[in-house]
Amino acid sequence: MSLTMTSDRQKEANRRNAQRSTGPKTPEGRLVSSRNATRHGVLSQKAVAFPEDEELFSSLLDDLMEEHVPVTRTEKALVERLAVLFWRERRLAQSESHILKAEAGLSGDIYNDIEVQRSGGASPLKLIDHLLVGRYQTMLTNQVSQTLRELRSEQNRRAIDIDQDD
Repeated sequence: MSLTMTSDRQKEANRRNAQRSTGPKTPEGRLVSSRNATRHGVLSQKAVAFPEDEELFSSLLDDLMEEHVPVTRTEKALVERLAVLFWRERRLAQSESHILKAEAGLSGDIYNDIEVQRSGGASPLKLIDHLLVGRYQTMLTNQVSQTLRELRSEQNRRAIDIDQDD
């Protein structure tokens, strides 16, 4: 195994090239560039990513707040975490659907797509995609269960504290 050292001339050429490669200049270009590595969004830092429906996410969060009636900041944070986890599960299902459609050559036109499938154009997800989808689904399911346990524990603790104060 040989290790090669970068010559001084190569280092200087790299520096000159780096000066010309400064990335996108416009806000639109920066927005596109910021999403270059996004494949499925399951591990995204943002709850609602472009082009998702923020109103739909807000509705989900409102419904969960109404269902769980959080009182403390911790309880509210746990309900917010639940909303994000459910949203990511939704995103994962949509991503899986897009992968299946892309691999099958499906267009979204149901009549045309049926013909593509009949002619053998449909193909299953690649094994690696199945494994990733399964891994992410398991991770999200476990996180939802853990968050629900934590929320119930917090609410039970608060109820006990209230009973002891009476």
